[in-house]
Amino acid sequence: MANNPASELLETARLFGVDYKTHFDPKIYLENYHTTENRFFNKMLEMFHELAAAAEIRDGSRLLDVGSGPSIYSVISAGSRCSEIVCSDYSTQNLDEIIKWVNGDPDAHNWQRYFEYVCKLEGKNDEWKLRQDHIRQAIKRVVPCDIHQENPSAPLTLEPFDVITSSLCLESACSDKSSFRSAVKHVTSLLKPGGILFLAGVQGQTFYSVGNKRFKAFPLSNEIIESVSAEVGLTNLRWYNETCDSKKYTFEGLPCDMSGLFAVSATRISG
Repeated sequence: MANNPASELLETARLFGVDYKTHFDPKIYLENYHTTENRFFNKMLEMFHELAAAAEIRDGSRLLDVGSGPSIYSVISAGSRCSEIVCSDYSTQNLDEIIKWVNGDPDAHNWQRYFEYVCKLEGKNDEWKLRQDHIRQAIKRVVPCDIHQENPSAPLTLEPFDVITSSLCLESACSDKSSFRSAVKHVTSLLKPGGILFLAGVQGQTFYSVGNKRFKAFPLSNEIIESVSAEVGLTNLRWYNETCDSKKYTFEGLPCDMSGLFAVSATRISG
């Protein structure tokens, strides 16, 4: 292993922030994490399903997905009742992958299995094509986003949303509790009073891998999320957690050091 240049790169690289524009390859990410069925993303879909089912999302709501990456799985459940979905990400190459899927490009990633799994959870096995068509048509815009900016969608100014979803974004983009607090505050500013935030990710993780590149992560915990939520005006937290060691979920043997998965919904305090 020590004589393997790729292994050495994996052991020494610590990519972060602006590196996502130059070192994050969406094709490799999709191949590593979303090509075959895996327990990790099945659990993510289950948690989003449970939270969305318990939430009071009005028909015709507007939804913003923050830090979409090159994927759309995080909007499949909550987006079922939304007439407008906006996907956003820091990396333009990730946004290009979403645009390909929306446009039905033959080169786009195939998310069929994810739609089938969610519709099965809902007891609507035969409706996955309808859900897929709905989500594709509901994605009206794909925009740049930087959660470290006071207005994450700058230079655009977006009207506040009824629903915001975000998966595996904030812990990858933040370096400490202070930057995490600022990021949650900035994201929450795009949510209407009384609107719902769905946040999902991993806990206790300091890095994850995409191909032979290793990216930093901030090790989140329930306690950090709860304290930050109270500080930025989020209430009515509803949790789903699963504790695990990093060997429980494997992706082509790629290393990471997460200690658990989480999903939480919260409501922005009115007024």
